[in-house]
Amino acid sequence: MEALKLFAPYGPGWLGGAALVLIAAYFGRQFLDEYKRQNQRKGELDLKREERKQAEVDERAQRDRERSQMEGRIAAQMERSNTLIEGMKTLMESVVASNDVLHADLVHSQARSQGMAEQVSHIRDRVDLLYDKETGR
Repeated sequence: MEALKLFAPYGPGWLGGAALVLIAAYFGRQFLDEYKRQNQRKGELDLKREERKQAEVDERAQRDRERSQMEGRIAAQMERSNTLIEGMKTLMESVVASNDVLHADLVHSQARSQGMAEQVSHIRDRVDLLYDKETGR
C-alpha cells in the first residue's frame, strides 16, 4: 500500500507506467537469462562439435600414419621379393646352361658309345672269323 501512496500524487498513469516498466524488466530479465542459457548451450555444442572434428582429424591422421607404415612394409617386402625373383632367374639361367652342357656331354658320350659298340662288334666279328677258321681246319 505504501507503494501506491508513493505514486498517488502523480496519478494513475504513472502507476500503470511503473507497473509496465516492472513487468517489462521482469520479462526482460527472463528473456535475457534464457538468451544467456541458449548462448551457453550453443557454445557448448560448438565446443563439442569442434572436439569431434578434432577427434576425426586425429583419427584420420592416425589411419594415414598406419597406412604409410603398411605401405612402407609392403614396399620393403616387394623389394625383397623382387630380389629373390632376380636370384631365382639367375639360378634358373645357371641351371639351363648346366643342362645344355650336360646334354652336349650326353650327346658326345652317346656318339662315343656308338663308336665303341661298332668297334666291339667289329672285334667280335673278327674273333668269330678267327674261331671259325681254327675250328674249321
